[in-house]
Amino acid sequence: MRFGYHVKLAGSPVSAIESGVEAGCDTIQMFPGSPQQWGTPKASDEDARVFREARRESGIDPVIIHSIYLVNMASSADQVFKRSASSLASALTKADKLGSAAVVTHIGNHKGEGERFGLERIAAAVNSCLERSPGETMLLLETTAGAGTSIGGRFEQFGEVFDLSGGPDRLGICLDTCHIFAAGYDISTPGGVDAALKELDKYIGLDRLKLLHLNDSKAECGSHTDRHEHIGRGMIGMEAFRYMVNHEALKDLPAIVELAYGGSNPDDIGLLRSLVEG
Repeated sequence: MRFGYHVKLAGSPVSAIESGVEAGCDTIQMFPGSPQQWGTPKASDEDARVFREARRESGIDPVIIHSIYLVNMASSADQVFKRSASSLASALTKADKLGSAAVVTHIGNHKGEGERFGLERIAAAVNSCLERSPGETMLLLETTAGAGTSIGGRFEQFGEVFDLSGGPDRLGICLDTCHIFAAGYDISTPGGVDAALKELDKYIGLDRLKLLHLNDSKAECGSHTDRHEHIGRGMIGMEAFRYMVNHEALKDLPAIVELAYGGSNPDDIGLLRSLVEG
C-alpha cells in the first residue's frame, strides 16, 4: 500500500509534488485550484512538463485530484448541476494533462427532491463530464457519512449510479473509512471490515474500488457526522487500520490521509507504514 496526504497547492501544480516530498509521501492528493471557487485554473504545457518530471523524479505515484467543495451533481438547480458537471470535466482535463490517475468527488445532495431524483442527476452528470473530457483519468465517487439528504452513505446508492450511467470504464469508487463508519458500517473490527467489503462487492464490485481515504473518526458509528481524527485516536481504532492495510483486497490500493501533517501533528502515514506486515 502506498501512503500519502492531501497536500497543499501554492501557485504552480509542481508545488504539490514538493509538498508531498517534504511530507514523505508515496502518493498525494491535491485540489485542482481553490476548493471554494468555481473554475479550474488551466495547466500550461510547461506546467505539465515540470509537474510530470518532478513526479517521476520523486517517485510519487499516483497523483489524485480532489474536486472542489461546490460540486453537487444531485442538485435540482440547473445552474449548480451544469457548473458541477463542467467543474468535474475541467478537473479531469487538467488531471489528464498532468498525468494524474483520478479525480475524486463527493457526489451530491438532493436537498429534498428525493433519492431517485438525485441518483438520476448524478448519473447524468457522470456521463456528461466523462464525455466532455475524454482521456485516461478516472472519476472516483467518494463515500459519504450519509447526513441529511446527501447521497453516498450506502453502497447500494453507488450501485444505482453505476447502473443508471451504464457503468463507464473510467468510473470507480473511493472509500473513506471515517465516512462509511459514520454512515453505519462498523469497520472497527476485522469482521466489520469484511462485512462492509462484501456489501461493496455485491453492489459495486471490488474491482471498482481504486482509492482509500484512511481517516479515523471522532464520531460514533452511525452518527452521520463527518469528523476526521488521526489514525488510532478515534472510534475506529488502531487494530482496524492494521487489518485494513494488510487486507488482501485493499493492500495494493493507494491510501490518502486527509488530516493536517507536519509540525506537532501525528505522523499518520509513518504510523500506517508501521502497521504493514511482511
